[in-house]
Amino acid sequence: MSEPANGGNARLDVEETVRETVVPAGIAGPEPLAMNVRCYAVAQPAGIVIIDTGIADTEAGIAAAVRALGGTFDDVRDIVLTHLHPDHIGSLSAVAARAPLAAIYAGGADAPDIRAPHAITPISEGTAIQDFNVLATPGHTEGHVSLFHEPTGTLFIGDAAASDQGDVVRGPEVFTADAGRAEESLERIADLGPARILFAHGAELEDPADALARLIGGPGPHPPAGRL
Repeated sequence: MSEPANGGNARLDVEETVRETVVPAGIAGPEPLAMNVRCYAVAQPAGIVIIDTGIADTEAGIAAAVRALGGTFDDVRDIVLTHLHPDHIGSLSAVAARAPLAAIYAGGADAPDIRAPHAITPISEGTAIQDFNVLATPGHTEGHVSLFHEPTGTLFIGDAAASDQGDVVRGPEVFTADAGRAEESLERIADLGPARILFAHGAELEDPADALARLIGGPGPHPPAGRL
């Protein structure tokens, strides 16, 4: 593993929105799967970046996150979707309607299948969105992307992994398009050694690089049935 990325004392100005949802029994297993769904508003030099828009009716929470950064939807310049699953794009139309100056981005393989109020700009490995670098992290979906803020070592991982009770875990297999490519993406992220990982499902961990290394080093946990 490479040395962890380190932003020193710098810390990215981030506000999260958390909603709870339940996947009905029979889809991810015999029991209902309760999930927290996180999306983020991030202060950036040219305006606020929103990363994912959560489930339907999340726009009020996103508005509160934007206000906590000292802005309004008129200050939002970029909406980045890590992938096309409904719990990540559910409030896209509502948020985009309130943020008329914001461009919308998604991974090139996912973008054509996302309904949006205006054109989505396809992104790929190496695309820069303000101070973020786009990482192609396919597997969960073909076009899944993560965002890395190198100055602070902060990674927005989307659904490339989740956290559960202090561990980094793989997502439910039923929602993973290509398990082999998903594992390659995890290994790549582990080698990156992020100082901070912000998950779409699960709380931030104190030492994410170490937790991710433990996962990569063995078969590792999937979330227990009924929880993520």
